[in-house]
Amino acid sequence: MKNLTILDTQIRTLNNLYSLNDFHKASGGEEKNKPTRFMRLDQTKDLITEIKQEYGRPDLVFSTIHGGINSGTYACKELVIAYAAWISAAFHLKVIRAFMAINGIGTQPQQLALPEPEKKYPFEHSESDLQNLAWDWFALFKCVEFTQNILPALDAIQSKFAPQARGIVSEYGSILRHHQPLIQKLTAQFEVSTWGNENWNRVLPTIRDNAILTPRKRLPRHTF
Repeated sequence: MKNLTILDTQIRTLNNLYSLNDFHKASGGEEKNKPTRFMRLDQTKDLITEIKQEYGRPDLVFSTIHGGINSGTYACKELVIAYAAWISAAFHLKVIRAFMAINGIGTQPQQLALPEPEKKYPFEHSESDLQNLAWDWFALFKCVEFTQNILPALDAIQSKFAPQARGIVSEYGSILRHHQPLIQKLTAQFEVSTWGNENWNRVLPTIRDNAILTPRKRLPRHTF
């Protein structure tokens, strides 16, 4: 094990365990923070039980030495960190950073790398541009609708094109559903009116029908 020093206090180790008495000394040595008090806590006992179940051997969790130069309570890293947190937040932080240092981990907090936000482009579209885009979506819809309508006939004559037609309905139908909210958003300001633009009057009702691509209304359940 690598040597560990806390606030100029060398921490003794024994069988891969750390001396809680040395940590107590490094923290200031106050009577209220003695390791024996910490070890009697119910929450400490519960923690020891959990660690024992994972390690399988009690001697890997803590050990108490009576007499001699190595007398005292020795504990595993998990118990040490819990002990430091029990003493104070400031001492807890020092212990965490000390362990990070001996394990080659930088002690300076680092900002987590966040995913870059999706780029947005301030395009300006004319009404004609939006009509063309809407018609592209509408034209694909009509193609899918037509293909769906002829599927029973293709199946009846056992046409080799039936699987291909079914794939077109499934794949392109999914694309239509995926892009419908975007087309609705782009054309939201336009209205359908009796004497309005004929192009909008033809495509807008279909674009704004959220159920137009559902299995019950247009396509069988297995296609989407």
